[in-house]
Amino acid sequence: MDPVTISVALGAANTAFKAIKAGFSVGRDLEGMSKDVGRWMSAVSDIDNAEKMAKNPPLFGKLFKAGSVEEAALQAYSAKKKLEEQRQELKTFLNLTFGPTAYADLLQMEGEIRKQRQQTIYKQQKMRQQIAEIIAWVFLVAVGGGFIALLATVWVKKASADGYTYKSKQLTRQQKLNNGSILPPLLTTCRLKKQKVYKDKIACIYEGANKRFELDFADIRVGCPKQFRCEYKKLNDKEPSIDQVMDSLRSIAK
Repeated sequence: MDPVTISVALGAANTAFKAIKAGFSVGRDLEGMSKDVGRWMSAVSDIDNAEKMAKNPPLFGKLFKAGSVEEAALQAYSAKKKLEEQRQELKTFLNLTFGPTAYADLLQMEGEIRKQRQQTIYKQQKMRQQIAEIIAWVFLVAVGGGFIALLATVWVKKASADGYTYKSKQLTRQQKLNNGSILPPLLTTCRLKKQKVYKDKIACIYEGANKRFELDFADIRVGCPKQFRCEYKKLNDKEPSIDQVMDSLRSIAK
């Protein structure tokens, strides 16, 4: 319950209690004042329920309506104290006028009223509160998501306006080897098979596994290494012909 509803309930209780006192002063019996007594008990039940709800507010209320929740709790507590004074006064009237059993009958009637209001009014209030809580959270999430989407759109537009276009950084060959996007080459041993001299250059023909041929050139003073580690190929190569070797030697000797 909000503070306004608590004030209305307290006002109804005060009005009913004044009518009950007026009835006692003119000698009316309880049966004749049943409507006023019922209104007073209903208001007492409503304020008790308001205090319980204020002590256990929903999560949304705790986070975003803490001030209203505290105000309702204080007002419900103050109203309950006022009604306790009326109850004590009513008990005294009943005991003096009708005897102790009259107040016990009054308590039984009050219990029935509380039970009835719990099964109808308070149950519906709780259901409406839960629905309102769900709607509030959905709205809050939607607004938050929309705000984030708006910021993202503004940032993208600003970046486009500035002529900035994001480009992924090109990885080096070593980085690609490290992350496994490319596999390191398989190596084998290539051994010197033939060599051909032309002027101060020498052509070195190497053969590796699976008829893998490599043609390399070296200075005649250095000579051809006997072997080196070369890349393994599954397909057969053709051994370079003498004409191909001589053409290559002539081209590098120019």
